Amino acid sequence: MAEDFRLSAENRELLGSANTRRLRKQGRVPANLYGFQKESVNVSVLAEDIEKLVAAGSRVVDVAVDGSVEKAVVRELQWDIYSTHVKHVDLLRVDPEAETTVDVPLVLRGEPIGLKDGGQLRQLEKKVTVTCPEIRVPKNIVVRVAPLKVGDSVKVSDLAVPDSVEINTASDTVVAELFDPKKPAPASE
Repeated sequence: MAEDFRLSAENRELLGSANTRRLRKQGRVPANLYGFQKESVNVSVLAEDIEKLVAAGSRVVDVAVDGSVEKAVVRELQWDIYSTHVKHVDLLRVDPEAETTVDVPLVLRGEPIGLKDGGQLRQLEKKVTVTCPEIRVPKNIVVRVAPLKVGDSVKVSDLAVPDSVEINTASDTVVAELFDPKKPAPASE
């Protein structure tokens, strides 16, 4: 499993707009760490760490505060008026062991080589059901259709997903196919 982004946070005792302005001038961003049946904590993190977090597109973080590390997700980023600097971060504590079952959308990628031979691409499934840790739910699953020739198809068993994600949809379910529009569709039984 990939290592999560680590944020080193410091407790912040002084609250209010004047103190948060001072904090931002020092290169720090105010943040709140809350949830998971624990009390909310006001902290601050380095602005450059938040910039790296945003650039990496990380959603799950390990927050180090007072010698302990807690798993959290970035719940909200508040930006300045020009959307150039993060002014505040909300971090929601999560249970790293909790699992969930959800539907994840399928996204077709590539242009099938069989299109040149007159084939037409048809997406038969728009989503699949997966079970995975709550903090590892994929935004979508990519279906690579570029190598398809007329008559070829992609099944659920062909999909590439991270090790932490288990697809519950039947493995022989056809997700996408490249068919010949000139041939009649097979009669259903």
